[in-house]
Amino acid sequence: MRKQILIFSQVILLTLTLHGQQPEISYHIAWSQPHSHFLEITMTIENWTAQSLDVRIPAWRPGRYVIQNYAKNIIEFQALAQKSTPLPHQKIDKGTWRIQTSSSPTILVKYKYYARQLDAGSSYLDDSEAYINPITCLMYIPGKELLPVSLAIQKPVDWKIAAALNFDKNKGVFVSENYHELVDAPILISPTFNLLTFKHKDARIEIALQGEANYDEKKIIEDIRKIVVEQCNIMMDIPFKRYLFIYHLLPYRFGHGVEHKNSTSIVVGPADFDNEKFYDRFLGVTAHEFFHAWNVERIRPEAIYLPDYSKENYTTTMWIYEGISSYYTGVTLVRTHLSKKEKYFKNWAKTIKSFQKTYGRKVMSVSEVGWDSWTKSMGNAPPNTYFSFYTKGNILGMLLDLEIRQRTRNKKSLDSAMRYLNETYAKQNRGVPENGFQKGVETVTNSSFEEFFADYVHGTEEINYNRFLKYAGLELKIETDEKVPKVFLGISTSGDEKETKIRNVTPESPAFKAGLDSDDILLAIDGKRAHKSNLDLLLKKYSPGDTIRVSVFRRSELHHFDVALAQALPDKYEIKEIENPNRLQKKIRKSWLNEAEEKKTN
Repeated sequence: MRKQILIFSQVILLTLTLHGQQPEISYHIAWSQPHSHFLEITMTIENWTAQSLDVRIPAWRPGRYVIQNYAKNIIEFQALAQKSTPLPHQKIDKGTWRIQTSSSPTILVKYKYYARQLDAGSSYLDDSEAYINPITCLMYIPGKELLPVSLAIQKPVDWKIAAALNFDKNKGVFVSENYHELVDAPILISPTFNLLTFKHKDARIEIALQGEANYDEKKIIEDIRKIVVEQCNIMMDIPFKRYLFIYHLLPYRFGHGVEHKNSTSIVVGPADFDNEKFYDRFLGVTAHEFFHAWNVERIRPEAIYLPDYSKENYTTTMWIYEGISSYYTGVTLVRTHLSKKEKYFKNWAKTIKSFQKTYGRKVMSVSEVGWDSWTKSMGNAPPNTYFSFYTKGNILGMLLDLEIRQRTRNKKSLDSAMRYLNETYAKQNRGVPENGFQKGVETVTNSSFEEFFADYVHGTEEINYNRFLKYAGLELKIETDEKVPKVFLGISTSGDEKETKIRNVTPESPAFKAGLDSDDILLAIDGKRAHKSNLDLLLKKYSPGDTIRVSVFRRSELHHFDVALAQALPDKYEIKEIENPNRLQKKIRKSWLNEAEEKKTN
């Protein structure tokens, strides 16, 4: 997986071989009753010499930095010696089983794994397909993750397999250099998936489409080709001989993607390729996940370079690996003209507005958010204290790109910094230290970014967007939307006319100062019935400084609160080109967005 470490490990293995054979580890996956959703898994360990053996199932997976405890899906665990003799065993923690080997050199570990969650990061089995994420269901021997492993899959004769793994035709098994490589490759097994292919230079690109949809094969190939070519050009690198896109096309709304070293898995729906919004999402998640082939899969944080799957692996840099990948999503689509410049600017205005309306940006830095991702998320952190490192990382990607271009008079860009990281760390088989990204940016610009990182990465300073946008001849305009009330109350609601609940109260807002709370049931404003559908209409009658009486039920008791309304915050965000940009501004914008080529084709 990581060449330098692997060479070192191979030397160790060779030394150990002189004193005794290393264990040989293989896996076998089958299923006899797909409607039960249980995968039947056998792990075989040969040449084992110790009196005990620990086997462990991962507690989390790369790409989702939260403990998920895959042990919950395991039943009927067995340990057997040669000739199927049962071996004593006991569970010593939530995901580890200790086996007394009775000096048997061969141990078979058998168990069933419940696979009934269809998303990009889980495993799923029914009578139409098996979708296997090995990280979720294959055990490993702690301390032996760098040993070679193999995997055999027993499937119905007419079912096909799509996987970015090396297949040994003579042995009929998939082979990997180590456990890390094996579990970083999802596997689709189905009689119905459609496989499309194309070549980019010496690399073979495969597209496996599972599910019915009205797609144009040629268009999908050509549009994905544009993404692949652009991002390989950005990185000046094609780090694989074969890359696999796996798509599950669903009839209901869903969106999820997970990156892997030589593949990605994407689950999207409702799959309607005639719908522009759906196709934009399809291309967007494709561009995001493909950029991960470098950013996190090869340009990898030191903290998870060779991860410990049993516990949290902490880093402050998730904004780089997810947020910067999000930034390159939009950049890729606009540079390839799969998205128009006007739409790109509109999406940026929405992203900035969304972030600026998130109070948590004042409470935590993006480096803290990344560190705390193991225990917090937008759904389970205390209200108004958290935000997405995807969103701020995306924004920081744009700011850094424009700042680098400005400082170097457009001779360098964020692309240059990403290539530096690829050459310095990925190709040298080293993890990126916590400050490695900042050093990379400083190296390509030959200037300090200490203040930028102190303010925006490790601090909570407000961003002056126009300082950066002007480098490309752009400006952010924030105005009051005349369609909304002129007053600010400071609550968000959920529900309908029957019952409207206060979902959140913004800190420091009029509602917060008056004492309103989340989960209060909104009843009336100044004695008139209020609910989610008419709230804005009621508030339109008032002016800043007016005091209203808000009536709510709190734990089944009626409460009244007098709220002094404030001036509505500007709510209309728009990015526009400035008049009469100078020569450098024009140059930066054209190269940033690939405008020159776009003008030639119009």
